[in-house]
Amino acid sequence: MILRNGIVVDPLDGARPADLAISNGVIAAILQPGSEAASRRQIDVSGKYLFPGIIEPHTHIGFLNDFDADVTSESASAAIGGVTTVFSFHRHYKSAEPKPYDDLPELIGAIDAGAHVDMALHLGMLTEDQTGEIEKYIDQGVSSFKFYMAYRGEDGKTVGMINDIDDGVMFDAFTTLGRFDHAVACVHCENTEIIGRRVRAAKAAGRADLAAWNAARPSFAEAEHVRRAGYFAEEAGCNLYYVHIGAQKSVDEAILQKARYDRITIETCPHYLTLTETSALGPMAKVNPPVRAQADQDRIWETVLSGEIETIGTDHCAMPRTRKAGDIWQASPGFPGMATMLPVMLHHGHHKRGMGLQEIAKALSYNAAKAFNLLPRKGALQVGFDADIAVVDLEMEQTVTPEALGSSADFSLQEGEVLKGWPVMTLLRGKLVAEGGRVVGSAGDGAYLAR
Repeated sequence: MILRNGIVVDPLDGARPADLAISNGVIAAILQPGSEAASRRQIDVSGKYLFPGIIEPHTHIGFLNDFDADVTSESASAAIGGVTTVFSFHRHYKSAEPKPYDDLPELIGAIDAGAHVDMALHLGMLTEDQTGEIEKYIDQGVSSFKFYMAYRGEDGKTVGMINDIDDGVMFDAFTTLGRFDHAVACVHCENTEIIGRRVRAAKAAGRADLAAWNAARPSFAEAEHVRRAGYFAEEAGCNLYYVHIGAQKSVDEAILQKARYDRITIETCPHYLTLTETSALGPMAKVNPPVRAQADQDRIWETVLSGEIETIGTDHCAMPRTRKAGDIWQASPGFPGMATMLPVMLHHGHHKRGMGLQEIAKALSYNAAKAFNLLPRKGALQVGFDADIAVVDLEMEQTVTPEALGSSADFSLQEGEVLKGWPVMTLLRGKLVAEGGRVVGSAGDGAYLAR
C-alpha cells in the first residue's frame, strides 16, 4: 500500500510532504511525492496529515464492565479517535480483595480475540504479595506497575478498593524494578491522610460543588507525594512515571525531581487542559486528582508546550451518565475521553495555542513509546516501525456527540463542543481499521503487546 500526497508528521523528523509505503504491516519507505513505486493499493490522502498512531498510556479497561466487553467496545472507540495502542491500568475491579494476577493469560487472550487496536497492560500493585511477583509479571510481558499513594484506608473505600501498599513496600518494589532497565513504576500521587481531613472539613462546611472536590483533594497533597515518589525512585534507581499531573504545585515539583534524576516522565490529561473547578459540568467532571483552578491549567499548558510534560493520557473509564448523578460527594469519579484526545490536542493545542504538529506527535505517540518500551516498533513514522497511522484532516470541524465516539459510555466532557482537527482514517499495522468516524476493521485486529 502507498498513501499518496500526504504530509507526514514524524516526532523525530518533523512535518514534510511525502508518500508513505507500507509492506507486511510496517513502514517500508518514505518517498518523495509522486515517486514511482509498485503497489497493490494506493490511497490518495491529499491535504491530510499523517501522524503516528496515537498511543493512549492511561485507561481503565474493565473498570465497570466485563474486561472482554470493554476490550472490544473501547478499542473500537480508540480506533475512531486515531488511537492504535491502548494501555490499561489493570486491577481486579470486580473484587475489592486484591490477589495475584494469575489470570494474566486470560486477559491476554481476551485482548488477542477482541481488540480492534493493539493493547498493553500496566498492573496495579495493591499488596505486598503482588509486588513479590513483579519479576514473574515482567517475564509475561508486563513491565509497568502502578502504585496508589492515594486510596489507602477510608479513601480506598470511595472507589471500592483495598490498598495495602505502604511506603516501605513501595520502596522495596521500586528497588526490584530498578534491576530492570525497561521496567517502570507509575505513581498516583495524593496524600490520603490530608485528603481525609479535608473531605470532612468540606462536608462540614456544606460544600458540594466541583470546587469543593478540589478543596478536598488539594494540590499540595499531590505535590508532597510527587516529591516523595521522586526521591524514592532516585534512591532505588528505577524509572518513574507520574500519572495525571494537573496542578501547578505538582508539575513544578515533578520538574524539580526530574532535574535531580532524569529517569522520570510526566503525564497530564486533556481534562486538566480544558476544564477548571468552575466548569458548568459540575459532578460530570469529578475525577481524582480533581480539575483545578485557572492558574493551574495555565501552568499545565505552559509545561506541555515546553515539553516538560512529555505525555498525554486520558484516564479513560467507560461509565454511564447515571454514575455521575447527585452532588459532588455522590457522583463517581472518572469519565471517558480516549476518542477525543487527538481532536482536543489539535483544537486546543495547535489551533488555539500554536503547538507544533511535531510536538503533538511526540506528546501523543513517541514519548509514551519511549517511556513504556515500545521503541523501535511504535510511536514514529520511520522505516521499520509498525504502520500505525492516524490520517488527520486538520481543518475538519465537528461537534462532539457521544454516539459518534464508539464507547459504551453515553456522555463526553466535550459534548456539544466544536473541535477543529479530526482523524479521518486509522491504520493498524497497515490495515484500515477506522474511516470516516466508523470502525471498518474487526475485533481481533489488535494484539497484546508484550514489553
